[in-house]
Amino acid sequence: MLPHTYITNRFFYGLALCVFLFILAYSFPSLFFFSKIVFFGFVFLVMLDWGILYFISDKIICTRNVVEKLSLGDEQAVGYKITNETNWSLRGTLYDELPYQLQHRSEILKDQMLTSEPVEHQHYIRPIERGKYAFGNLLLYVQNPKLGFVEKRIIYNEELDAEVHPSILQMRKYELQVFSKNAFLAGVRQTRKLGESDEFEYIKPYMQGDNIKNINWKATSRKNQLVVNQYQNTRSQMVYSIVDMGRSMKMPFYDLTLLDHSINSALVISNIILKKYDKAGLITFSDKMETIVQAKSITGQLENISLQLYNQKTKFKESNFELLYHTLRRRINRRSILLFFTNFENEIDMERNLPYLKGLSKRHLLVVILFVNTEILSMTQKESKTKSDIYLKTFSEKAIYEKERIAHRLNIEKIQTILTAPEDLSINVINRYLEIKDKRMI
Repeated sequence: MLPHTYITNRFFYGLALCVFLFILAYSFPSLFFFSKIVFFGFVFLVMLDWGILYFISDKIICTRNVVEKLSLGDEQAVGYKITNETNWSLRGTLYDELPYQLQHRSEILKDQMLTSEPVEHQHYIRPIERGKYAFGNLLLYVQNPKLGFVEKRIIYNEELDAEVHPSILQMRKYELQVFSKNAFLAGVRQTRKLGESDEFEYIKPYMQGDNIKNINWKATSRKNQLVVNQYQNTRSQMVYSIVDMGRSMKMPFYDLTLLDHSINSALVISNIILKKYDKAGLITFSDKMETIVQAKSITGQLENISLQLYNQKTKFKESNFELLYHTLRRRINRRSILLFFTNFENEIDMERNLPYLKGLSKRHLLVVILFVNTEILSMTQKESKTKSDIYLKTFSEKAIYEKERIAHRLNIEKIQTILTAPEDLSINVINRYLEIKDKRMI
């Protein structure tokens, strides 16, 4: 057959029928002429089928629509559109040369009827690695359903590169949740504020629930309507997200490493910090210092943090807490909030690095964020039926208890600690930041 043209099962069925008729003609010679008519008719239909596909393939248009910046760990749609500009109803199967990171090799659309109405379809992907994703060609296999002896492969050059960045979708989702009136429904806790806010922001009409002490009587007399002064908490506090990129952060949960969960959360909290008019910064380290973005609230700060998080690469070596301590002591002079994403799997690791954490806690408000091993936690809730199940459950309970002891020890040393499941990381970090702001702990 010609390039990009393939024979189908229907072709073999027709050819088998012709062979059967010729074999049958040996015993019944009167069928020989009929067999030749069937054979030449079959050849004619095959050539007709091929000719139709050959001359109309240029009038079938297929496109792909994908954003250039994908979000890490989120499901996102890749859109496809097939337009049949011919007068023939065709059947098509679509394949996409998706990036190797997605590990998808099956068809996108199978046996789809292509009529005069454009066909639109969405395929959902979930990137689990940061970096560049190379999308290749689109491959559309079309055939005439009325004949169906051959099918033609049409190649569309839709190559493009997309970048998988820390989750922009999560950042926007949590921003909407935090600043909505029904934030508590999304898990954002409302913290009782201690004392009054100290910076005047604006005057607004009185609403039920407003503090009557804030009524502005002069403005009320002028407008003939009750109005109150609106205050806000102190702005321009410096908040750093510190991301540990050592070996303890390589553990995967829900297809993402703890490092990638932390990177997503660091972008989310940086956006909230800037929206609260504080200064957001970023620090990453492993066996050496990787990135230091000074805490600022300037235009483009969030884009800079997002770009730095996207570019983070690590070999997951042993983290150097001593280097981190001396670097922060030298580079950050003003008392700041430090949101420290790390993980200790046993008390020995914590005790070895505790002096450096205590040193940071004396100079700054340190919040250490640790992770619950949800897979081990689920094992503790299973019923034990064998000795092996008992051993596994006992080991799991011991590991969970040890992690709780680590968090308790840090709290005893007056180091704030968040012990969270990876899927609840962002909301728990946001709640702790808002609590620190409302209670004026800094």
